[in-house]
Amino acid sequence: MNFRQIIQDYFTFSRNERKGIIVLLVLIFLLAVANKVIFYFEKPAKIDAVLLDSARHKLGAVNDSLNQKDALNTLFFFNPNTIDSVALDSLNIPESIKLNLLKFRSKGGKLYTKTDFRKIYGVTDQLFIQVSPFLLFENESPTQKISSSGSELFLFDPNKTTDSEFLRLGFSGKQIATIRKYLDKGGVFRNKTDFLKIRVISENQKRILADWIVIENVSKASTKENFAIKTGTIEINISDSIQLKQLPGIGSVLSKRIVKYRDLLGGFYSVSQLKEVYGLSEQAISLIDGKVTVDISKIKKLDLNFADMNELSRHPYLKKNLASRIVKFRTKNGSIHNFAILLDSMILNIDEYNRIKPYF
Repeated sequence: MNFRQIIQDYFTFSRNERKGIIVLLVLIFLLAVANKVIFYFEKPAKIDAVLLDSARHKLGAVNDSLNQKDALNTLFFFNPNTIDSVALDSLNIPESIKLNLLKFRSKGGKLYTKTDFRKIYGVTDQLFIQVSPFLLFENESPTQKISSSGSELFLFDPNKTTDSEFLRLGFSGKQIATIRKYLDKGGVFRNKTDFLKIRVISENQKRILADWIVIENVSKASTKENFAIKTGTIEINISDSIQLKQLPGIGSVLSKRIVKYRDLLGGFYSVSQLKEVYGLSEQAISLIDGKVTVDISKIKKLDLNFADMNELSRHPYLKKNLASRIVKFRTKNGSIHNFAILLDSMILNIDEYNRIKPYF
């Protein structure tokens, strides 16, 4: 058998065989084309950035809780503005806090005081209390006033001290809440002894803090307050329910509702907002018109870049839908340096923008 005969035997096909080969080649070609073309018609699944971010932080929180005990035992003095990633890794604070600090710095952020560290997303009151004594900034040294309990010592007037300053002094959240409740009800610490009588303060804290309490003379302040009540002018952003009861048409129930709603808002920027207080009629508002003042400098601002969705949604003007839109926009575009961008991007309409702006 010669070579030509072999070719004829193996490569000579009948009519039906040739049709079959053609059909097979056409099918192979169509499948190959379909394999390439199908990707142009496939739509990628949408990723919920807010849900993904929330899941990432929850996972970080779980990991942090597992290592929290060891993490808080190996702290050392550091400058949060200059510490590099290698040193930050050896600093055993929660991983999510490290990532948020680096992210904050990468966007040009800078911390100027210890209380600024509290604004880093994810920093809890407990963590801040334990980390703040180890925070160092320019022109500071590790020998700055630090008590044996790890809290920072400085002169303070408990009538004027903020919650963040109480945290720096080593007070727990429960202790601060008790002090704040006493002050909100109109209580005043007239001397050092008054403050040290608070039951939630431990004997060790009293011993350490006794020499650092400096209370200014409150008699003048009381005189001004009484004068304000007599003349009928009351600042609604700092007055308690007892003072508000002095206004015509405002009883115990309404005064407490005003204070509660004010705390939810973070403060009033207009007397007209009193219309939003449940049960406060327009007639009652007309009676107190001209008898109240509004100091917008007392408004407590929300941190637009570090407040999470739950914190934002608790504000009466935001609720869950607006808070979700703001967080989604922030997650997609990064830090918000100008509140007006939410209006330009149609996240907020003009009415929502004007209503919410004073709180940011």
